[in-house]
Amino acid sequence: MQETSQISPQDIENLIANGLEHQNAGRIEVARRYYLKALETSPKEPNAIHFLGVAYHQLEDNEQAEKYLKDAVALKPEDSQAHNHYGCALLALNKLTEAELAFRKSIEFNSSNADALFNLGQLISRGEILAHMYNDEEREKIASEAVELLNKAVTLNPDQLEWKVKLAGALLQAGKRDLTSKVLDFILQQKSDHPEVYFFKSRIVAGRSAYQNLRKSLILKPDAKSALNNFGFWNLIAEKKCDALTWFQRAMISEPGDVEVQWNHALGLLVNGDLKNGWTAAKCRHLKPEMYIERLGLPPEWDGKAINNGTLLVFQEQGIGDELRFASCFEDLSRKLKTQCFIETDARLIPLFSRSFPRLSFIKKLERKVDGHVIVNYTETVDELSAAAHCPLGDLPLHFRQSINHFNFNDAYLVPDENERAHWRKLFEKIEHGLKIGVCWQTALPSKIYDSYFLDIHELAPIFSLKNATFINLQPTDCEQQLLAAEKDFNISIFRPPDINLFNELDRVAALISECDIVIGPMTAVISMAGAVGTSCYGLNLHPDWTCLGTDIQPWTPRMTCKYRGHSDSWSIVIEEIAEEIRALI
Repeated sequence: MQETSQISPQDIENLIANGLEHQNAGRIEVARRYYLKALETSPKEPNAIHFLGVAYHQLEDNEQAEKYLKDAVALKPEDSQAHNHYGCALLALNKLTEAELAFRKSIEFNSSNADALFNLGQLISRGEILAHMYNDEEREKIASEAVELLNKAVTLNPDQLEWKVKLAGALLQAGKRDLTSKVLDFILQQKSDHPEVYFFKSRIVAGRSAYQNLRKSLILKPDAKSALNNFGFWNLIAEKKCDALTWFQRAMISEPGDVEVQWNHALGLLVNGDLKNGWTAAKCRHLKPEMYIERLGLPPEWDGKAINNGTLLVFQEQGIGDELRFASCFEDLSRKLKTQCFIETDARLIPLFSRSFPRLSFIKKLERKVDGHVIVNYTETVDELSAAAHCPLGDLPLHFRQSINHFNFNDAYLVPDENERAHWRKLFEKIEHGLKIGVCWQTALPSKIYDSYFLDIHELAPIFSLKNATFINLQPTDCEQQLLAAEKDFNISIFRPPDINLFNELDRVAALISECDIVIGPMTAVISMAGAVGTSCYGLNLHPDWTCLGTDIQPWTPRMTCKYRGHSDSWSIVIEEIAEEIRALI
């Protein structure tokens, strides 16, 4: 190379051209030196800065790549490919929001930039992006945009087989299973073996077919974390709990830093009864995208020891069902600590909890603000309560349930209002006599991701065929049309509890449920409530989950019987089994 003082503009162009030649041939380090030489003479040369940034990205030095490519888009503000490359560097640094903006900018300047179309489509269809969506409608809207982007990218560059694979994945996320299947079959006709294709196929079939496709995926790519995780869940659905843990452990070896992998491993430990290690491992839940909350102003975390100065603040997390379940630890907490304990909870539960645990204090869940993610500021509350330590609600079992022997196995730990109980008892006496069976079939917050965990009301047909029984609606959603259809189809009457909001008036719901003889439904807050007030109940689940803690029962709520659908196509076998057990009681 010539001395810097002798380099002319033409020489700079030649240096950049030589760098590109080496870069295209895969000699990235050689290319980098050419670009740096050009920049010694012309520090603001746009192409040298641009291509040097790309070289650093290829060398996996993405901090340097971001630096140079940020300068490149400033110098070449309407260059589509510069914005696309900048997005790639940002994506590699996990700066997802900034990367998305860069790809959109690239497409704005060139709507036929296939690389940018692909990169944006692949980014917004990633699981961690869709996990931030608040409902199915929003999730499917983003997934559908990804399908449109990827489809256009594939049309512009039809030889990119890998792009077709990502298109299939986006179609699956958008809920278009038939189209997904067609794309996957087309890919397999072009190339017989592709691990991600078999993984996607495993998600649109069930049972043995799912197993076979997962197996093919792992033969081709033994360290694929998603396939390893799903193999774990396949075994869990088959009630092979030890095998499930083995697959979750393999996923941990493959991707030890992945939060979803860590979480599933924690669930695997708990479902196999390793409570001490499971509770500790489950702390990773706070980093899961759908559960992450930035909590400001908290005092140090409680170490389980006595607090001599100040109070304990237990912060709320997760859903109503989890709050009801973890409330089984409240009595232990009140006995353990002499200092005052404040428990943040959903306002709907405060009357019930206050009555059940008079030595504890309950405060309304603090306001959640959203600024890119959920934020809660506890500073004022901590000062007002003189809180010296905090404990996440879900960590109470870490202190009080380190083995099955630490469970109380009481029939009930929540105390419904006696006046409300008398009200419902009197009302039930006026309707048909017989066994009072409360039913629900759906979650109050449905999501297509978890459809297989819930029922259609018509799947309760064997229950509705029972004689000498009164059916009571406990479904906390707008379900009148479903109730009318079931009454017509099964020639029955379903009692609608009058003048009560089943979603909001949870203290009254507790009393209502306590006056039922049996409650049947999926693992929602309704079933958690039934178990907590001591009503005999059947909890329906797809598979054994962490709440069973390695047992065949619910240690939290001994009067709950768990029933699993497994790999069956429907709930019919499970519901018929429950009907037979109830029939024997009538």
